[in-house]
Amino acid sequence: MFIFEALGYKVSKIFSRPYKSGVYFLCNRFTEFIKSMMYIPRSKIVVSWFNDYHSLIPILISKIFFKKSIIIIGGYDAIVDKENSHGVFYKKNIRSKIARLNYSLVSEVWVVHKSLIKGCDNAAKKFSIISGVETFIKNKNLKIKEINTGYDSRYWTFDETMKKSGILTVAFFSDKRVINIKGLDKFNKLASLLPSEQFLIVGEVGIDIAEHIKLEPNVKVLGVQNKDQIKSLYQKSKFYFQGSRLEGLPNSLCEAMLCGCLPIGSKVFGIPDAIGTTGILFDNEEDLKKVATYVNSTFGKKEFKNARKRIKEKFSLMSRIEKIKENI
Repeated sequence: MFIFEALGYKVSKIFSRPYKSGVYFLCNRFTEFIKSMMYIPRSKIVVSWFNDYHSLIPILISKIFFKKSIIIIGGYDAIVDKENSHGVFYKKNIRSKIARLNYSLVSEVWVVHKSLIKGCDNAAKKFSIISGVETFIKNKNLKIKEINTGYDSRYWTFDETMKKSGILTVAFFSDKRVINIKGLDKFNKLASLLPSEQFLIVGEVGIDIAEHIKLEPNVKVLGVQNKDQIKSLYQKSKFYFQGSRLEGLPNSLCEAMLCGCLPIGSKVFGIPDAIGTTGILFDNEEDLKKVATYVNSTFGKKEFKNARKRIKEKFSLMSRIEKIKENI
């Protein structure tokens, strides 16, 4: 939301933490109602990050006061992954009905990548993942726009003096479901093909990844790191691995590329668009042999700079700011 502030808007925030408790759930809805009644009458637009319970009341009140409303879609709210019981539309329950209702009421939907509009065919073929906002809406007149996430190349920098080595992957690994979604089995398989390379998993929290995957000896695990620590790890790493079965436009991948990491990624959703020709893409475990050959190739500063250039030119923070400015 800092982008709206940078554009000169005063931003009033309604923050709803996800709670399983019924009491806290009702408290969230009550707070949303009170704050919406306070803020929306004197606001120009209402923006909801993600489509879920928290979106409904602000959107309803925006309709009452004839205000423009926008939902920004990140991925979870535009997919169904039955194997991992993942996605807001996975179950036909009150939550999914509210999400559909939100789509019918909102003025516009912004997606972080175009694959979240009509869906990703490759993810459907490979993993039977249903995706795309248009798959879940009845309002065919709904305006859906691609406004990519933007990344700050002034912060995420490539340090030419630092020797790069190893293969890194980063996520918030909080349960077995995330391990599956982020493709850690393939990361571990690649490690078995490259025993002399160091592999690092970052973001273990609340679980022991080694209890779910028998990790190769050359795979290390770290807990959650802060932003500066993550930046340092990106700068030290030679490759970044994004083996997800579903994504929007992966933040970690783009940040790592800005720091000069050569990208390795699966051919789904926004991953190929982020990588382009600056790294290597794979479809299945058989392709990992080709990835191993790629990793063993010789690379230098030119290739690291090309990865950075790809994100800097295609997904810059300034480009996102300009797109938002044009659409509000």
